Amino acid sequence: MSQLVRLIGAFVILMAGVVITLPLPEFGIPLILLATRILGDRFAWARAVNARVDAGWINFKAWLKQVFRR
Repeated sequence: MSQLVRLIGAFVILMAGVVITLPLPEFGIPLILLATRILGDRFAWARAVNARVDAGWINFKAWLKQVFRR
């Protein structure tokens, strides 16, 4: 039962994030990322989204280090 509640809650967070992203992306995008982290336990597409975001974050940090030479 708790897994079902978690699954439904994650989808609700995901839908809220999508709707909020249109007017306020700075609040919607973190909600989408949170939902995909929760859904990643159960769905391969959510794990793929998380892997892509993680790879992009690593590339962004490397670019920042290169730009600021730290």
